[in-house]
Amino acid sequence: MKLHSNLSLFKKIIFQSANPILSRILSLENIHKGESCYIIGDGVSIKWFDLSAFSDKPAISLNKIIYHKQSNLLNLKYSLWIEPYYFYPYFYDPSVSSSIFKNDIQKKNREKIKKHKNITFFTNLSNYPVLWDPNIYYLFHQIKGKNNDFKFFEECNFSGLNIFNGSLRCSIALAIYMGFKEIFLVGCDYTHEKSMSRHWFEKGKGNLKPQLNYENIFFNIACKYVDIHTITSEGKGVILPSKNYTSFTGKKLVYKENYELMDNSMMNVLSKDPMYKNNIF
Repeated sequence: MKLHSNLSLFKKIIFQSANPILSRILSLENIHKGESCYIIGDGVSIKWFDLSAFSDKPAISLNKIIYHKQSNLLNLKYSLWIEPYYFYPYFYDPSVSSSIFKNDIQKKNREKIKKHKNITFFTNLSNYPVLWDPNIYYLFHQIKGKNNDFKFFEECNFSGLNIFNGSLRCSIALAIYMGFKEIFLVGCDYTHEKSMSRHWFEKGKGNLKPQLNYENIFFNIACKYVDIHTITSEGKGVILPSKNYTSFTGKKLVYKENYELMDNSMMNVLSKDPMYKNNIF
């Protein structure tokens, strides 16, 4: 399997030297062959959902769902924190801040990793020097199969798509790798016709933000390998087929504000993060 053609020589050297660490993922290839799963994102639609309705299948969580007060009701098997260098005590994200800031979120993340030993966590290889828990799998630029072959990755690579560009892409790639035949997206709001901005842990109901071609090429490739449905609070999906929450679960939509869904201690941490500080309280 070829690496991304735009990888620098330095990164190629890192990839080769880290092969023993990265090869751990081989144990997960087709481990869920033929099963269905949920991928649960951080979209604001989560504020209307009862997460207990999604307990009947293995779940893959993105980013902060593990801090949701109902996350213990999920059959949560996997969780993604794939941001490079996200577990260092200080962090720099030029998209939200012009300076380095203290990364208190990583302390909370470490607590979750140590507490939930039955959950497999995925993170970027850059975090390896500061993070060594046994329930962590490291990712870096590609996913290998046992026969050095993962066709979905190769097809995305050929189309110029980096499967690690965002946790949604990465989670779908991992679900395909692990053999899931069907994926239901929950809280992945940019796949909705009536797409809303903001996250469930931020205050308010969000704002309408249409995403008419969201991940169009990626989903067209992914749907060759797995059936994907998106769960909407109302309306349809844009590119993907959809299931309405009420008809899918038999439950009514019930809105809850962020302080009802997340512990105050974690909200305080998020309020200091440059990305969310004006949208928590």
